[in-house]
Amino acid sequence: MKYTVLLFIFVLFSLTVFSQKNDAQLREKENELSLILNELRSTKGDEEINKLNEKFKKEFGKALNVEGAFDFPFTALKSIGKIHSQDNLVRVITWNIQYEDLSHNYFSFIMKKDERRDRVYITELQRQRQPFMMIKDETVTDENWYGALYYEIIDVERRNRMYYTLLGYDANNQVSSIKLIDVLYFTGSKPNFGYPFFNTKEGRERRVIFEHANKTTMSLKYDSQRDKIIFDHLTPESPGLKEFRSHYVPDMSYDALNWDGKQWNLEEDIIAINKKELEKTKWINPEDPKSAISGGRHQAITPEDVEEGKNKGKTKKEKAAAKAREKKNGENYSNIKGGKKRKKRR
Repeated sequence: MKYTVLLFIFVLFSLTVFSQKNDAQLREKENELSLILNELRSTKGDEEINKLNEKFKKEFGKALNVEGAFDFPFTALKSIGKIHSQDNLVRVITWNIQYEDLSHNYFSFIMKKDERRDRVYITELQRQRQPFMMIKDETVTDENWYGALYYEIIDVERRNRMYYTLLGYDANNQVSSIKLIDVLYFTGSKPNFGYPFFNTKEGRERRVIFEHANKTTMSLKYDSQRDKIIFDHLTPESPGLKEFRSHYVPDMSYDALNWDGKQWNLEEDIIAINKKELEKTKWINPEDPKSAISGGRHQAITPEDVEEGKNKGKTKKEKAAAKAREKKNGENYSNIKGGKKRKKRR
């Protein structure tokens, strides 16, 4: 018995020493990486930028292979995206570099923990530059990744298999930016992107892409209180610009994707306010079936609604003329599946 206790203490002491050694090695690596990253962020010239980035990527790959790196925070690397899945089995690391012409390039490591084999698989994503609209309905692998910065991950389970919904951003070009929602899943240890989990009015989509004008900011975030992905609804600045996504801007209404256990379902015109704010401000929730407002349905105020208010009490002929003017002046278009006509809000 005494020997068993001594053996246990020896093993525990050895593990502690080994862990401390790894932490010290990772802290040293982090300091080296921070110096390279600071130089990368301040240097000029595309050739020098690429050279420093390759050096940073190589050293970062070495650091990630040190035992304990999966949970090491790397807090000194402030301009690097580092997110963990909720089940703590996946870590997604992304970063970008900006060239002199203001274009961007993206880089990523995906870390997948295998608890059964007690190891972590690391995959470097290889970017193949291509327009998002060309790959909107395709599955992407680590060999032809499109490139983006991922800032949020949402675990969903279907048929006893885990999928990871990613929220991402791409600076795109000088006139427009892109926000996207994608699905990360694994074939063995290999990452794949794109899965038909998004139920929209146009059918199932593998990923959702939002392109909007650079002069504005689009909100896309996960609301854990309501278990929804909430985002700005985008519309063209004028009806004549409906084919140009670089002229789409938020219209002060919000849509959402709601997980039902099988897929993400589109919900339009939701109330974008959390429960605490709702209680604090004592607002009447229009989504409440007991609410007297709009029969329990949310009504987002639009110029068309104002026009309808002005037409209240008019004759049928006058209303028909107003409707014709409304059609002539333009329509709203959905930000999902290429800008189809939205249903009129009543």
